[in-house]
Amino acid sequence: MNIRFVKNEAGANLQQLMDYAAQLTGIGDDFWEEHILNGVHYSILSNDAEIGYFTLFGNEKLTSFHMINSCLKLAQTIFRQILNDFCVKTAFVATCDELFLSLCMDNHKSIEMQAYFFEHSGASARPPEWGRELIKPAVMEDVKDILDTEYVEENIRAGRYYVMRENGVFLGQGFFHPDTLAPTQASIGMSVHTDHRCKGVGRSIIMHLTEISREKRFTPVCGCWYYNHNSKLTLESAGFVSKTRLLNVHFTEDVTHE
Repeated sequence: MNIRFVKNEAGANLQQLMDYAAQLTGIGDDFWEEHILNGVHYSILSNDAEIGYFTLFGNEKLTSFHMINSCLKLAQTIFRQILNDFCVKTAFVATCDELFLSLCMDNHKSIEMQAYFFEHSGASARPPEWGRELIKPAVMEDVKDILDTEYVEENIRAGRYYVMRENGVFLGQGFFHPDTLAPTQASIGMSVHTDHRCKGVGRSIIMHLTEISREKRFTPVCGCWYYNHNSKLTLESAGFVSKTRLLNVHFTEDVTHE
């Protein structure tokens, strides 16, 4: 059997990747999907027939892997071949991605906890401390206050930023990003000005963006760095819970074994 890996010069097959995301048992977020969409996409060919595909981000990090069920007996061998042929060092893999996760575990040297993915529990939470009338879509005049440094104007033009002000004073910002691979889902997030932390600003922003997402007919999801304990507590206090983790898997240098 002749196995080949062919780079998709046209980039991602979006429908293929949407189908990939749909078959997972849990959720992802915009950070996870950006590492898939912005990676280099390869088809796995057996005798010129496509039997799977994978994504390589930054030339050394696997961010997706899929094979058709009829060829799964080849998955371990092919996965190891990919690690060797492309000198893959790490992988971002969600714990809801069973095949990819299992293959990473077969070959891992070490694992770092990368992120939590959150979805709303459906349970009620205490009301937000700050009213919805204080949060508005960001405009270009808000650039000076936005707490990020990259793609700020681009994201404002795309309607992804919200700002919360009281009497003109900037309290914090929200982020709203309709996801590409899960088109019924939107990733939301928040950042709070240092002068206004521990006052309920963050959870209020998240709760209002949850309402806004649902009004726009999106299911809200959130993510945060695994070690950002304050963000985790904020999201949980706004009614979100996490069943899924993102792992940063490091591979052994020599993965060729029987």
